[in-house]
Amino acid sequence: MHKIDHAAILFAYLSRITRADMENILERDKVCLHAAMNLGNSAQLSAQAGMYGAVANAVNNLREYDVALIDKTLKGFKPNI
Repeated sequence: MHKIDHAAILFAYLSRITRADMENILERDKVCLHAAMNLGNSAQLSAQAGMYGAVANAVNNLREYDVALIDKTLKGFKPNI
């Protein structure tokens, strides 16, 4: 897969994630960056777990219609080889 292929997949999700979930992900990203720059390994792992949790929560909050639309988009996706 090329970078443009990854962009298409990311776009499919980002276009359906709510603003509140996106803001939560961005806030967790700030926590991860702070931990990476200033704290030890344990804090970094904790921050990464929080980031994963925020992403998982955002996906869990998608409506079934949105998930079906993403699935349809990805199934019809032809990698740019």
